Amino acid sequence: MRYLISQLTLLLLLVGCTDRRTGSPSESEHHEGDGQKNHASQAPVSSQFSVDVLLSDAARKKLIDSKETIIVSGDFTGHPKQGTEARYLDIKSGDVDLGIVKQEIDPGEAAIFNELNLNPDALARIDSQGPHILLSAYSGRRSAKDNLLRCEYYDGSFESIRARTIAIRCQLIEERFHNPAPPNS
Repeated sequence: MRYLISQLTLLLLLVGCTDRRTGSPSESEHHEGDGQKNHASQAPVSSQFSVDVLLSDAARKKLIDSKETIIVSGDFTGHPKQGTEARYLDIKSGDVDLGIVKQEIDPGEAAIFNELNLNPDALARIDSQGPHILLSAYSGRRSAKDNLLRCEYYDGSFESIRARTIAIRCQLIEERFHNPAPPNS
């Protein structure tokens, strides 16, 4: 019974509730042209969470010296209910695409997401497990053509991130391939 109540509460939050807080420049920004789907029919969802990007010393120095930013991205999906039409399913994963959030931050800042615009039509087609999120980070590519960072990612349920700060560790891609020579024996 308790599980059912929490699922109903989550569904109500996802479908119709909005948080009417005043936005600040560091809050969730939705950039058009960044590959984000911007549907007029998306439902705002109030469930603040944040992402703290923890940089290695070398990554922090390089990003600051080159005036580079970091993009934090979250992809929301859900397992389809039995009988969901194929047109709602992602071809690769078989999941229902609910929406994407992105925010560009400077090194040392946290990405704060307040209102999430998830597609209510898609939300109605997911099963009782609820939404899932995949969080990732990469360099903003202002100073370099290619991504400079190798970052962990976070994959979990929507409920697992609500009112939390998720840490994502990043280092320079070149740090990954740096292997010091073994000591001579």
